[in-house]
Amino acid sequence: MSDISTPKELMSISYDTLVEKKAASKHMSTIAKDTAKMQKTEPQLLNRVKDYVYYRGRGWLDNPLELDPQEKFKDRVSPTFKKLVQIIDDVYAVGQEDMLNDYLDYIRNERGIDIQVTGKAQVVKDKDDTWSAVQAMCGYQGTICALADEINFIHTEISEELNFTAKKDFKEALGFYAKVQESKPSVDDINQDKQLQLEMCGTAFNQIFDDSIPG
Repeated sequence: MSDISTPKELMSISYDTLVEKKAASKHMSTIAKDTAKMQKTEPQLLNRVKDYVYYRGRGWLDNPLELDPQEKFKDRVSPTFKKLVQIIDDVYAVGQEDMLNDYLDYIRNERGIDIQVTGKAQVVKDKDDTWSAVQAMCGYQGTICALADEINFIHTEISEELNFTAKKDFKEALGFYAKVQESKPSVDDINQDKQLQLEMCGTAFNQIFDDSIPG
């Protein structure tokens, strides 16, 4: 790749790579569909298992649940098991292990998976006080979710109706507006960087459209 010296060369090579990537994806999809049809199942099942197998062991550190944050493509199963362990540890720590019963009963009785939890102990001093705090936090979480929905689904729609921003761009504009209102010292830098980014992207698009890529 070090011998690429012009934007036109880069775009040509990148396009060939993109075509090859799409072809590989198409072949993979065909295998999943054909096999699923023969085995009387769904292609999604094969695609999920493919990910389990292909990424298995990638990024493992001292154990299968600890992944290297620097690893770009990580084991796809590890995070689920790590999350399960974290949930069990957390509810036992605050003395609310009974809240797991519905989940454990379901997977035991309906899915044939029996999880036995041993060696876990309460960590907090007073589980009742802790539970009251958790319930109070849930009240605030409800407020947070409602306000997020208002921004994500109502304000974005209004912004587009007013021809201010596209729906997908409203949150970025809002984030910049918030920085201006809060007098962040880096606002000018952010604005300049964004303008430069848009200018560079516009230049590249114009060169592609006009078939005038240097090289």
